[in-house]
Amino acid sequence: MANIGKWNAPTAVATVLTTELNTLGNNTMTAASAAIANQTNLDIYADFVVHLAALSPAAGAFVSVYILEALDNSTYPAPSDADLRLMTSSLLFTMQCGTTATTAYDLVVRNVLLPPHSFKLKLDNQTGVSLNASGNTLSISQYNVNENG
Repeated sequence: MANIGKWNAPTAVATVLTTELNTLGNNTMTAASAAIANQTNLDIYADFVVHLAALSPAAGAFVSVYILEALDNSTYPAPSDADLRLMTSSLLFTMQCGTTATTAYDLVVRNVLLPPHSFKLKLDNQTGVSLNASGNTLSISQYNVNENG
C-alpha cells in the first residue's frame, strides 16, 4: 500500500510584527520584522494571521505582506517601500478588509509557500485609514508535510 502524506504538527504561533503596526498610516509599510530563520527547519508552508484592532476601513481596503529573503541567510535586500511595491516577486500575499465600521479583524491566509532561507516580513497598510494605536499583530505558524504518513 502506498504511503499517505499528512501534515506535520505546526510550530507554535509566533508574533512577528506588533508595535510596528501601531498607528501605521495608510499607504505606509512597517519596518522589517526580525529575521525568521528557516534554513534549519526548512518549513515549506506557513499560515498567517493579521489581527487589526478596531478600525473603519475605506472601500477597497487591503493589507499586503512582503518578504525580504536572504539567500545567504544574512544579507537582506533593502529596497525603498515604493520600490518594494513594484517587486511582485517579493509580494507574499494580499488580504482584503471588509468595511464594517469600528470592527476588529482577523485576516487569515493559509498554505503560503516559504523559502528555505532566512527571511523578514513587512506589512503594507492600504486600509484607507491609520491603524489603531495598539492591539495589531502579524503572526505566523510554519509546517511541513510528512510523506511517510
